[in-house]
Amino acid sequence: MISLLLLFLISVSSAFDDIKGTIESLNLPEEIDRVDAVKYLGGTVTCLTRYCLTESTACFTNLNCTRAVMCNARCLGQPEEDGCDLICELTYGYNNTQYTNVLQCATKHNCLPVTTHDGICLAQDVDTVQNITSMKQMSGKWWILSGLNCGQDENWPGGFDYFPCQRDEFIQFGEDYWLDYIAYCGGKNDTCTTPLVSTVANATISAPGVMRHDYLDAPLLPQLEFWRVLSYPHPDWMLYIYCGTTPINEYAGGSVVSRVSRTLDEIPEWIETLFVAKAKEFGFDYYAMCVSNDSDCTD
Repeated sequence: MISLLLLFLISVSSAFDDIKGTIESLNLPEEIDRVDAVKYLGGTVTCLTRYCLTESTACFTNLNCTRAVMCNARCLGQPEEDGCDLICELTYGYNNTQYTNVLQCATKHNCLPVTTHDGICLAQDVDTVQNITSMKQMSGKWWILSGLNCGQDENWPGGFDYFPCQRDEFIQFGEDYWLDYIAYCGGKNDTCTTPLVSTVANATISAPGVMRHDYLDAPLLPQLEFWRVLSYPHPDWMLYIYCGTTPINEYAGGSVVSRVSRTLDEIPEWIETLFVAKAKEFGFDYYAMCVSNDSDCTD
């Protein structure tokens, strides 16, 4: 994501003679630092200038698109850059036509380099449990109580699984159509630093123990994500690995989730024993996963 933003900001600046004058003329909101804007609005003509100048200019005339872009720019170089970018996208760029248009234009014209992987995909379809065969088994709200991708090192830089108050709610529409309503806030260690953000995906069982997520509202589509359930010893407890792709990157992680508890302290000992063994089998330490307490989170 950030590679796009750098190219985008550079391309827009190339269309103006005076960078500082451009910043002031945009009448940016108070939370956007003019020094940061000037810092990133510099450079030469790029792929986006050639192919997406109209979309880029339209973005900077829209307040939320501008906020999303500048928020992304401030993520540059942060330890959890991809996770930071995601929060910007859902906080300011969510369902924003101008933001979506500039991202899609850049993708169409190959202006976006494919980024390095964020996380390690630790499981494939052949590794899953065989006792999940219907989305009806997933119905309801699942709280994420611990995760793999916590921003702890270079293998897991995004920190997606450490977002506070994270949950997935599976709701049926019609005979066989299910949506996963996903919500969380920015931050980590049970401390929200942003308002609650949300996104939605169509969820289907693509193989026993495998849930396919087709995101419906991401600015870069298709975004596909596969949950591969490693352990499902009880209807309300689950351990899974997820592996996803967008047009510009691949990402992965994993979670312990529950339908009946909002804290890992409440996991039955026999279930935890099974999860510990399964994690070891797939090469990760159950006790090294980042833990979230969702007790104070609102529905």
